[in-house]
Amino acid sequence: MRILSVVSLICLLSAQSAIAGDIEKGAKAFKKCASCHSIEAGGKKKNGPNLYDVFNRGIATSEGFKYSKKLITFANDNPQWTPELMNSWLENSQKLVKGSKMRVKVKKDSDRDNLIAYLQSMGQ
Repeated sequence: MRILSVVSLICLLSAQSAIAGDIEKGAKAFKKCASCHSIEAGGKKKNGPNLYDVFNRGIATSEGFKYSKKLITFANDNPQWTPELMNSWLENSQKLVKGSKMRVKVKKDSDRDNLIAYLQSMGQ
C-alpha cells in the first residue's frame, strides 16, 4: 500500500512539473495574444473573450462573448480548462476543436508551459 502511494505521488509531481512554466516569460508571450484578448479582472472582450480567471470559470463562459457552436459543444464535454487541455488548445486549437473560430499554434512546449503558468496566475 505504501509503495503504491509513493508511486502515485511521484506520478502526480511529474505531471505537475511537466506543465510548470515561467510566469514572467508567459506574460511576455501573452503580448501576442493581447491584440485579441484582455486578461484583467473585468476587462473588455475584444475579438476574443477576456481570459481573466479562465481556469476557474469554465470553457466558453465569458459573459457577453459569442462563442462558436463547435466550442460550446466541446465545452459540454469538457466544462473546465485543465493545464493539459489548454496545452492541446495552444498547440493547435483547430486540431482540438475543429471548426472553432480561434486559430492558434504555439509550437514550443516551453512557450505553452509559460503561457499556461501566466494564465493560471491571472485569476483565482
